[in-house]
Amino acid sequence: MKIPVILGPTSTGKTSLSIDLCKKLGGQIISADSRQVYKHMDVGTGKIPVAKDVSYEKHDKFWILEGMKVWGYDVVTPDTNFSAYDFAKFGLEKARTAIDIGMIPVITGGTGLYIDFLTGRITDLAGPPDLNLRKKLEQKGLKELQEEVTSLNIELNNSDFHNKYRLVRILERQKNPNPSPPLPYLKNVDYVFMGLTAFRDFLYSRVDSWTDSIWHNDKILKEVQDLINLGYKDSPKLHGLVYENALAHLQGKKSREEAIQRTRFNLHAYVRRQQTYFKRNKGIKWFDIEQDNYVQNLYNYFKSHREA
Repeated sequence: MKIPVILGPTSTGKTSLSIDLCKKLGGQIISADSRQVYKHMDVGTGKIPVAKDVSYEKHDKFWILEGMKVWGYDVVTPDTNFSAYDFAKFGLEKARTAIDIGMIPVITGGTGLYIDFLTGRITDLAGPPDLNLRKKLEQKGLKELQEEVTSLNIELNNSDFHNKYRLVRILERQKNPNPSPPLPYLKNVDYVFMGLTAFRDFLYSRVDSWTDSIWHNDKILKEVQDLINLGYKDSPKLHGLVYENALAHLQGKKSREEAIQRTRFNLHAYVRRQQTYFKRNKGIKWFDIEQDNYVQNLYNYFKSHREA
């Protein structure tokens, strides 16, 4: 069985395209997005495609968008840690259920690590996160972490060796003695990786338009205030990318325009990180979203793989 994987940077229209693909193929979407798994976080995570009126229904662990089931929305609360392993276990179970009822799971998202775990490109079965150990490691400086990694004879590429976050996660896994159970990987399937891309200036303009849309009528501010009222003010999820700037504005630490501009800059950097990550997968067929016929070209590409 051929399973489509639609990936790419934020604001490239992955969800809308996947909805159309599901309608053609008879499928269900598995959302591979590390932010959309959280309940009460809809506006700032882009769960609803912009630039068109989309019908949706909210359910526990899934939504219905335009009549298509999207697994991976509203899985856990913002105070819950949800790792790539957790996502892969969840996503694989939902994919198997879809296949069993004769539907095609369409993997869709911009979180490369989630996609790699689900498709088996990464099979690191380290134990569950040790948050206390992680906190202690995060208090150390880059040089100290590098020395500790070197003492354990762990071989790393230059990029990882100079990335404090990566060093913390690597050391956390090394010190965790409890491996997780094997993931229920799908058998007799081939993943067809299809990426959406464009020149960066075009992607940045899409990101900026989306940022303006979530600040329009204070939608993002209302969502952040609701999250605060629900008791999630100190959740790490409110201190990244989109939410941290809205929170800073509500607290009087940033002007409205400063918060909006910083959100744009954060998302531009996020686009670059996503593109860098996806370069690791040489099997991705890329489609330029600036081309008028890219949707049909992508569909034809997947169709040719199904018929091969």
